[in-house]
Amino acid sequence: MRTEGKPAVLVLGATSMVGSDFVEHGGYPVTAAGRVDPTQRGLAVRGFRRVDLAQPEAVEELVRSAPEATIVNFSARTDVDGVEKERPQTDPPSGGAWNVNALAPEAIARATRAGGKGFLQVSTDFVFDGTSGPYDEDAARSPLTGRLSWYGWTKGEGERRALEQDPATTIVRISYPYRTGFPAKLDFARWMLARRREGTLPALYGDQQITPTWIPDLTAVLASLLRQPRQGIFHVASPAVTTPWEFATELIARQEGARPSLVRSELGSAPATPGRAPRPLRGGLRSRRAEELGVQLTPWRKGVERLVPTSGGRP
Repeated sequence: MRTEGKPAVLVLGATSMVGSDFVEHGGYPVTAAGRVDPTQRGLAVRGFRRVDLAQPEAVEELVRSAPEATIVNFSARTDVDGVEKERPQTDPPSGGAWNVNALAPEAIARATRAGGKGFLQVSTDFVFDGTSGPYDEDAARSPLTGRLSWYGWTKGEGERRALEQDPATTIVRISYPYRTGFPAKLDFARWMLARRREGTLPALYGDQQITPTWIPDLTAVLASLLRQPRQGIFHVASPAVTTPWEFATELIARQEGARPSLVRSELGSAPATPGRAPRPLRGGLRSRRAEELGVQLTPWRKGVERLVPTSGGRP
């Protein structure tokens, strides 16, 4: 993709499943920052600056001194159940997820406001507890209760703190992202296919509302926001709601050429599992504002077709 004449963007989390798609297809030259050099993953960047994203002071200094005028932050601790183990019993919070998900965005925003730079923060539908979704961009983030995961709280605090430091921060939320061709980590769709091949696919929730995000849609929205910066919150997700069971059924039917008989379970009646993060039941996102950018978001069934182009194909 041609990037000549476009300003460079400083990207944190460039080697992530979501961030790497923007690096490859966003159409902007990227300077990457983080602990892993993207060139080791075959990603073409114009430069790399090493920084520990769990050290907010170092992140703030990096952004302050960077010549790039816009920062896009994909970095996050996203192991929802692993992060749940960090849920504190007392204040103040601490731990890697708190530093990366909450304090790093705050540090970036403090630096962008001081330097007059733009900041796009990528977030998640898990900032909502799933009691009344799908949620639009104006919905209030959920308070910290037993229904909200610690991951969701830390990401929500990252949003709040960033906006408090720099009200011009743009928040872009996604939901259950998936894509083709990322060997470093399985997204939720390719995880389903891998477990199906292994014969270890567990029962899937048939009552949990989700709106999966086709990752190229996020790249398109971010590219649009870089061309014509806008403040506020944007959602990027399937316009149609589905469930994990329905999504997997469609996905595996396309992969195998026949409708599978998958075991269905119910999140609403599932007992709490110690150490496991709560999942939103009536979750998902409504993406009203993304339509204003002229980006046609991918319904989840169309995403399945793109992930598995023909029966028997392999993403």
